[in-house]
Amino acid sequence: MKILKKYKIKTKSDLIFARTDLKNFFKDKNFIFKEFFLLAVMELGTNILKYAITGEMWLIEWEDSFALAALDKGKGIKDIKWAKEKGTSTGGSLGLGLYQLSQSESFMLDIFSFQKDPKGTVVLLRPKKGSNKFYLIDNYLDLPYGGDFVFSKGKFLIVGDVSGHGKIANRTAQKIKEFFLNVTFSCVLIDDTLKELHEFLLHNNLRSVVLSVVEITKSSVSLCGVGNLNVFVKNSEGLKYLTFKEGVVGEAFSSSSKFTFKEYSQIFITSDGINQKLMYNILNKTDDFYLSVIAGIYFAGVDDDKTILGVKYGS
Repeated sequence: MKILKKYKIKTKSDLIFARTDLKNFFKDKNFIFKEFFLLAVMELGTNILKYAITGEMWLIEWEDSFALAALDKGKGIKDIKWAKEKGTSTGGSLGLGLYQLSQSESFMLDIFSFQKDPKGTVVLLRPKKGSNKFYLIDNYLDLPYGGDFVFSKGKFLIVGDVSGHGKIANRTAQKIKEFFLNVTFSCVLIDDTLKELHEFLLHNNLRSVVLSVVEITKSSVSLCGVGNLNVFVKNSEGLKYLTFKEGVVGEAFSSSSKFTFKEYSQIFITSDGINQKLMYNILNKTDDFYLSVIAGIYFAGVDDDKTILGVKYGS
C-alpha cells in the first residue's frame, strides 16, 4: 500500500485541481467507481474548507482498488455519529453528504477525530474488503529516496529502516529485499540470518539497517529482529508497547527479543519517524485497524521516513 497522490486543500481552486487531476488519473484505469470518487473528493474537500480551513487529500493504492482520505488539523468532530446521519450534508449545494458516502455497498466510510493533543480529523473512504496486513510508507513528496521499506515473502513480512536518506539508502533497501528473497530464514534462526545480512551489507558497501521480521503461522504470530523500531500490540489484554534489543544489524544480533501471540491481536510496527507517544494515543482512541495506520502517518509530523506496518491476526 502506498500514497499515490497528495493534494493540499487551502482554496476552492485547490479542490477543483484535485478533482481534475484525479479525473485524468482515472482516465486510463479500469476502475468502475471513478464518478463516485470524484463526487467524494468534492464533498470531503468542501468539508475541509468549511470546517478546518486547510487540509490534505490522499489517493491511496489499496490492493486492486483505491482509497481516498481527507485529513485536516482543525478543531475535530465532537459527534461523529451525527456527522454521518442523513440530512447533515456539509457540502452546501452538493447535497451529497457523509451519509450518502457511508451508504455505498462497495466502500466503507470511517472517521477518526482528535479534539485535543493534537486536533484534527481523518476521513477514510476504503474498499469494504481488506486483507489482514496493511502497510503505508510516506515518502511521497518530502523524501523520494527514503530508506524505509516493507515487503512480504510467504508467511513473512519484513520491515526495516536504512541508516540515513537519499539514493544510497534507497539502493540499500532494494538490495536487502533481494537478499531476503534469496535466503531461507525464520524467527528461530534470525541470528544467523542477520549475521549473513551484515556480511552482505559490508561486501556490497551498503549502509546499516534496523530490521524486524513478522512470521505468521496458523497458531501464532512471532516478531523478531533488532533495532529501534516501535512495536505496539493491541488485544484483549489491552495495548502493549514492546522493544527489541536496540541497535542496527552488525552491532546487535538477537533472537531473544521474540514475541508470540496466540489470540486475536492487532500488531503495529512503526519506524522512528512515528512519534511513540502519539501512536499510543491514536491506538488508545480508535479500534479501527486502517484508521490507526493512516492517522499515525498523518499526525506523525516529523520530517523523516514514516512507515507503519499493521498486521491483524486471528478473528
